[in-house]
Amino acid sequence: MRDRLIEPAPGGPESGVTPARDAFIARQPILDGGRRVIGYELLFRGSETAECFSGSPEVATARVIADALGSFGLDVITHGRLGFINLTRSVLLDRVTTLLPPAGVVLELLEQIEADDEVLACCRRLKEQGYVLALDDFLPSEANRELIPLADYVKVDISVVADLPAWVREVQGGRAKAGSMPMLIAERVETVEDQRRAADAGITHFQGYFFGRPATQRARRIPEARLGYVRLLHAISNPDLTLSQLEDLIKRDAALCLRVLRTVNSAAFGLRSEVRSIREALVLLGLESIRRWVSLWAMASLAAGSHPELLLNAIVRARTCELLWAHGGAPTPSGEGFLLGMCSMLDAIFEAPMESVVAQLPLDEVLRAALLGDDNSARRLLDAVLAYERGDWTAWQALAEQARVPAPLFAGASAEALTWSHQAYTQGAVPGARGA
Repeated sequence: MRDRLIEPAPGGPESGVTPARDAFIARQPILDGGRRVIGYELLFRGSETAECFSGSPEVATARVIADALGSFGLDVITHGRLGFINLTRSVLLDRVTTLLPPAGVVLELLEQIEADDEVLACCRRLKEQGYVLALDDFLPSEANRELIPLADYVKVDISVVADLPAWVREVQGGRAKAGSMPMLIAERVETVEDQRRAADAGITHFQGYFFGRPATQRARRIPEARLGYVRLLHAISNPDLTLSQLEDLIKRDAALCLRVLRTVNSAAFGLRSEVRSIREALVLLGLESIRRWVSLWAMASLAAGSHPELLLNAIVRARTCELLWAHGGAPTPSGEGFLLGMCSMLDAIFEAPMESVVAQLPLDEVLRAALLGDDNSARRLLDAVLAYERGDWTAWQALAEQARVPAPLFAGASAEALTWSHQAYTQGAVPGARGA
């Protein structure tokens, strides 16, 4: 299917991304001890028919590099943070990595790479050129121990290593003669308890979505003011919403009024005179553009006080679901897809069980059932999007088929959603995101 998925992003130029792209990139956040996102590991799949890293890992890595630099844009994927990219031995030695700017990436050596003379010489050369190196899923042995002094980051899969303190001691012992210690990253960190276990062992960085899964979830009332933003999102998802109705919704919230006026009077619009009325601002911005901005602002207000990465992830997920919604045969407007993706994050945002959250939301039965895990078209789409986010390519392939959404469309939808979130991030429409 070659029909265009993407409309021009609000307040910015058309992204130019189409579903014709057949390279699929997912990402996993990497956080420091203060839960600030320092970068993302980029996870790759070459096409809807190829297995992840099967056949030719070298080609897979080369495609990550090409797409990150080219059609996606590395800054769009990482929001200006580091991009961790996996390398096989042959890609490392073929110097494909020199296509990437040293300041933007971390070159991650896969666990199969051994410290032979050729590999060590190549790593030293890359370090001299300013590149940052990481060791992936690293288990110290005689075959790889000489790589430790060259590494800036060393990763451990905490689901595999039972004695984390012993692992830390062994890695640090391998670096003792080389001066400063590498930063240690725990992978597969899925819960707060996982993070605590790794931190107690002396690991300083963590990879995963543990920040979105609080240790204890409790049923509690969502503040009425925040519920109002969910009602606003529900209202603006109505395709028959008129300009007058939207004006009335915005006027009920002083903060939204101020944001609308600030946006239209910003330098980006270059107006000769200041706009002072909401109606005039809406006319200038356009109904669809203001829907998008109001959606972002409402989501930002909902997520106030929670981890900033939750908001960025919610924006990407909501927009991806919206773009794919109609292709799954859903009978309702695509705005429902946006609402589905956004609401799927509310249990983490509100730190409450989804059952408790859904009971308080003004949702129709299809979305309500999907959020509670019932099998329907909305749930199947959401599950496919979640698998894509995780880079679980095998599960995603099957779930995309069940959702009846052509797999090639996911790459275009994800790229457009990342572009849209990046524009919101750089233009300051996502309050607090820069501190993630």
